[in-house]
Amino acid sequence: MTNKTYKFVTILMVMLLVLGLALAACKAPAEPVTPPAAPAEEAPPPIAPAEEAPPPVATPPAAHETTYKANTYTNSEYGFSLQYPADWAEYAAVVKGSVVASFSVPGFVPGVSLSVRDADVPLTADWIVAANTDEGNTDVKVTSDLTETTLFDGTPAIQYVSSFQSGQYAIVSLATSVDKDGKRIRATIWTIDAFSPYDEALYSEIARTLSVK
Repeated sequence: MTNKTYKFVTILMVMLLVLGLALAACKAPAEPVTPPAAPAEEAPPPIAPAEEAPPPVATPPAAHETTYKANTYTNSEYGFSLQYPADWAEYAAVVKGSVVASFSVPGFVPGVSLSVRDADVPLTADWIVAANTDEGNTDVKVTSDLTETTLFDGTPAIQYVSSFQSGQYAIVSLATSVDKDGKRIRATIWTIDAFSPYDEALYSEIARTLSVK
């Protein structure tokens, strides 16, 4: 009897122990499950500072499309240029004083001279007479109005016709003047009418290729 009682008690204790462990397992809090970490986002590349746009570069105006084949004379000292007929050559005989360059056909006329003087007074007929006389001419007359015109580079200018004696020759000329930086730059296209008739359309075109830009 005692032996049976001992077995019963032992079995009961084992059952109670198993039951207790089961209840403890049920009540034990579940271990928190840590979700996997999200992949680290790559930092965006640093934004380079915007490059400043380079300052605009001033470009010289394109040469005028002339009706004649042209060469270009450029004066870097006073900052101007002129397109003269390609079959004209340098005419050094008149390059002196205010006349800085001259070109003409081999037979002297027609031709062009370029002069630079101080623009310290307004351009008037009297100024023209004085300037032409100072260049060694005589009997100077301004035979047209002083007319506003525009050079092919867009610069306002003054155009006029004059006549004068150069030695024994009677010269007729068309001139265009423009003031720049305190200087009066003048292109004068001249001829001897008896040898080479005055051609105002051509001479005006040559004069207006004067560019101060």
